[in-house]
Amino acid sequence: MDWKYERNVLLAGLFGACLLGFLLGYTAWFGLVFMLLYTLFQFHRLQQLYDWAQKADIDNVPFELGLFGQLAQHLFRIKKQRLTRRDGAKAQRERFKKLVGVYPDGVVILSANNEIQWVNERALGLLGLQKTDRGKIIDQLLRHPRLNKVLQLGAETAVVVESPALEANWAIEKIEVRALPYGDDARLLLVRDVTRLERASQVRKDFISNASHELRTPLTVMKGYVEMLLASTSLADKPVSHSLQKVDQQVLKMQTMIDELLQLSKLDEGGVENSKAVIKVHDLFEQLEDEFQALAKAKSLVLAFDLSEKLELTGNKNSLLTVLRNLIANALHYTETNGEVRVSCTLNDRAEAVLAVKDTGRGISARHLARLTERFYRVPENNVMNKAGTGLGLAIVKHELERHEGELQIKSSVGEGSRFQCVLPASRVARKN
Repeated sequence: MDWKYERNVLLAGLFGACLLGFLLGYTAWFGLVFMLLYTLFQFHRLQQLYDWAQKADIDNVPFELGLFGQLAQHLFRIKKQRLTRRDGAKAQRERFKKLVGVYPDGVVILSANNEIQWVNERALGLLGLQKTDRGKIIDQLLRHPRLNKVLQLGAETAVVVESPALEANWAIEKIEVRALPYGDDARLLLVRDVTRLERASQVRKDFISNASHELRTPLTVMKGYVEMLLASTSLADKPVSHSLQKVDQQVLKMQTMIDELLQLSKLDEGGVENSKAVIKVHDLFEQLEDEFQALAKAKSLVLAFDLSEKLELTGNKNSLLTVLRNLIANALHYTETNGEVRVSCTLNDRAEAVLAVKDTGRGISARHLARLTERFYRVPENNVMNKAGTGLGLAIVKHELERHEGELQIKSSVGEGSRFQCVLPASRVARKN
């Protein structure tokens, strides 16, 4: 064994020194000097081993025999494994960089403190960055409120912002930014040019807005004539009266749709709601209770308003009324007889205001939840039961909440009902009584 080799060397050397000392009459001194020299020699060997272990080179193993040789072989295997892993990781990074280098979208690797570690060519063009910006804090280079919010919160939801490189390249107007976790403490910033998509979307919105304006006047005239014909039709002529009533209902539905489309167009053009008017949630609930209690009783439903925390919010009162009206009306329409609709206002753990409308209706399948706020989208199963809606109510709710820097969260299970909650930021909470 290796330790026996070291023991034999020590004993043989000590025996030789003592023998020489005995012959010269200084046995103890020779033994002590030998042990001192032996200790210094071992320290020297240990220093050699340490220096070799610190080097990246795995060749030139300093020792092969004895205990130090065994330690050297063990360190050799550890160094070899470490170098193999390092080379493998380096090769993977190089493959990743080559792959991302030809990726059509921009990719930026950020550290935990938003320092730019690596960026591909496409991201340089989309964000207006330079190669020399590596190692700099991206927040200090790109100053955009919505973009900085994504960087601070690390939200995985894509955000569309104006391109920072717009002045250098007018072809790129809008970019989509998404931050994803990457590794232990890094993040991956994905940037995509969505200028064409945004232009197409704007064309669609402009068309809907213009068409709505053009249809509004003919529909108003048509409704006037239908009402005039209804007033002049005798009660005895039931077939004609019934047909005119049907026409009047459809014209009213079209007018409602046109009004909602025009409202959406205004919301698209508007920015963040800057109104600092203080709104008492208790007053909102009282007004809504007066409006919807009759409809709830007609359908044998329980409509309850729970205000355990008396809050005051800042914003546009009419906008918040529109939001809650749409949610409560939907809950009442899609909740069956003897069901319950409960409206509440609370604060969550982040001191954000949560206006919630919960019902005991049929519920919505998970596959529909992501599309509920799309314009004209209606759940097929519910649409069979109720064709009165236009499919624009939740789109209006979403836009109104975005103007108030909030968001709509939907939770629903088939057979268990739904919960629609409007989350407004803590900055919108004026006071908690």
